Amino acid sequence: MVGGLAVCSGLIDLLGHGADSPPLLITGSGMGLLGALLFGRVTGPDKAKPVDIIAATTLTMALGILLVAGLYIMTGAAQRPDDALFEATTGLTTTAMSVIDPMDLGYGLRFLRAGSQWVGGFAALLIGIVILPFFGFGREFADRSSSDGYRPLAPDEMSATRNILRLYVPGTGLIWGGYMLAGKSALDGLLLAMSTVSTGGFTNGANEFADPSVQWVAIVGMLLAGSSMVTLWYLVAGRGGLHRQTGLAMYLGLHLTGVLLLLLPSTGVDLAATRRLLFVVAASVSTTGFPMDVPARWPTAAPVLLLLLVSIGAMSGSAGGGLQIRQHRALMKLALREMARQLHPRAVLKVRLAGRVAGEETLRQIVVLQFLFVAVTFLTAFLVAVFGLDLSGAISAAVHATATAGPVRGLDGVIVDPTDWPRSVRLALLPAMVFGRLSIYPAVVAVAALLNLLRDKARVKRRYKARKHGGSL
Repeated sequence: MVGGLAVCSGLIDLLGHGADSPPLLITGSGMGLLGALLFGRVTGPDKAKPVDIIAATTLTMALGILLVAGLYIMTGAAQRPDDALFEATTGLTTTAMSVIDPMDLGYGLRFLRAGSQWVGGFAALLIGIVILPFFGFGREFADRSSSDGYRPLAPDEMSATRNILRLYVPGTGLIWGGYMLAGKSALDGLLLAMSTVSTGGFTNGANEFADPSVQWVAIVGMLLAGSSMVTLWYLVAGRGGLHRQTGLAMYLGLHLTGVLLLLLPSTGVDLAATRRLLFVVAASVSTTGFPMDVPARWPTAAPVLLLLLVSIGAMSGSAGGGLQIRQHRALMKLALREMARQLHPRAVLKVRLAGRVAGEETLRQIVVLQFLFVAVTFLTAFLVAVFGLDLSGAISAAVHATATAGPVRGLDGVIVDPTDWPRSVRLALLPAMVFGRLSIYPAVVAVAALLNLLRDKARVKRRYKARKHGGSL
């Protein structure tokens, strides 16, 4: 996939000065050929264990980051390996942070940057809809029922992948057309569409959203990108019943509540200011992170509100990050159930989500996921604080990294430039971005599997040495 992305970037660079085309085309072709060779020669097991699938997913993300970072180094877009690694990580994890000025990039590298986010958003959909449900996490919520002639989104792994592509690719084209109708050029509109549908947030410049029509296209695109693929599939398949989609109502309600709370300190309602605040809220809830200047009167509680919206995140089954709405609903209902059990110890109480009963194993995993999300966030905040950021900046950067969101804002609402951070701070944020993009659970399972493998090898090595030492005696 990275090789194909590099080849496309090299071809697009020919539309400009073409200086980056040779390294992109040559390296991308080599990656593609090597990948095809390995894909054809390596035979998978007859029955893969869930831990193997999850570990392979984590390693795939890590390998993709290294390959994209290598492309940045080879083309000269990044002069230092740590900058290239940071840029590649923010791209594939769809985190709206960047240390490379897009104005210094040619057509090919700009496409590579936006394309890496597009690939990362598609990978996030595969993880949330295909990999996790089919291998144990929230399996009962996978859209697999085909009753009443309805074609489900995910009847099996391959069909789910094809159906996701049927929504993801046309959705990108639809948003692309919207940007071009709003006045963007074909290339700029394509790059913005790829960043919007993937919730990546990469832009071509500081004045990207100066036009109100472009803002409206971005707002609609971010609302769609943060919506569940199951909900969108309901629309495409003509299933109906959207009024019963509680998650969608909560998702839209978050936007409305956020805008109203930010409008409270205003002395009057202005349509332009309301549109800009809706843009900021949509960028936070969907974790897209498109930049937008805030009004002059920025309330003190506004950064805290935006951090809360970022940590909640988008709907489950979307390309957005954060802990996501379904997990929050499950945690709230689980807390209410435990309080009800204190009053009625013998009552049999079930937690229902989207009309389905959540299994106890799924609820246990959601509780563990909440703990891991908080633990990764606070550990990251501690590290970046040690490396030089102040307390508010450390917490904000850690939340945005774990939620794969952006941009990071100061208490005054001004967007923080990551190039102003020490290099150690940027490196400390990388694991949180990867964990957040992998929904944390797969990454933790993969790390645990790797530690178990190393422990088993260490035990075998110690036993071998003990036997050898005993035999020599």
